Amino acid sequence: MSDAWVKLALPAPESAVPALEQAFEEAGALAVSVEALDDSAPRFAEPNHTDTRLWPHCLVEGLFPATIDIDAVLAQLAATGVDVSTARREFLADEDWQTRWREQFTPLCFAGGLWIVPTWHAIPAGATRILRLDPGMAFGTGTHPTTGLCLDWLGSEAGLAGQAVLDFGCGSGILAIAARRHGAARAVGVDIDPQACAVAHENALLNGCPDIPFGQPQDLGAETFDVLVANILLKPLIALAPVFDAHLVPGGRIALSGLLAEQIDAAMTAYAPRFKMDPPVVRGEWALLAGCKPA
Repeated sequence: MSDAWVKLALPAPESAVPALEQAFEEAGALAVSVEALDDSAPRFAEPNHTDTRLWPHCLVEGLFPATIDIDAVLAQLAATGVDVSTARREFLADEDWQTRWREQFTPLCFAGGLWIVPTWHAIPAGATRILRLDPGMAFGTGTHPTTGLCLDWLGSEAGLAGQAVLDFGCGSGILAIAARRHGAARAVGVDIDPQACAVAHENALLNGCPDIPFGQPQDLGAETFDVLVANILLKPLIALAPVFDAHLVPGGRIALSGLLAEQIDAAMTAYAPRFKMDPPVVRGEWALLAGCKPA
């Protein structure tokens, strides 16, 4: 099949990125993305953050129709002052693009025998506890370490059967659905993003869990739960400590992720006065904190 797309990738310093993005768009790029060229200076953003820095060394990519005049595009990009001699071009057919994207998402197994399986994959042999989920507009497919930490925690927690579970910051709904797969009698998901709630509801329907409600945090009222899991970020986790306390029954269990390992002490300081916290679980640069509300 003939090529349908061409991807043009260009290394650039952070200072050149805004002008380069604009030049890509003016040259006819259908999509423009920016990522780190290396891991020398990672950036992690909190909600409502004011730090808009990127990385010292960036890779700016533009996707064009294969019929585009690449030499003309390079000339437009060079006008920004960036050296285009190191630009890389890659031609892709429609099927190649879709196949490469899908190859990033394969079945994953977590504690308790839970398999996260994209809809285009066959169910692995011997798998009995299955959650069908495709990557989309909401965060949470199991591939990120923080989601994996939460899934493993849910799968290793004894006695989820018959329990009520709150997934706070539900994203794709993966944790609420996983809780039901592990025997929870009730699961509820809340998120401040209405689009996430809509996606979570679709995923719950896909997995035969139409009774999982997804809504806004204020919809919870005074409802309490046996288990609460929140995979968000440090600042909201700290702010929400009293809210989580209010939504847990005495003796209820809590798991917090979305945390960098270097943020463990700050999170512990916020939660230790209200919960008996377990030692942190660290996976790479990410961490999960779990604990129990005193009975």
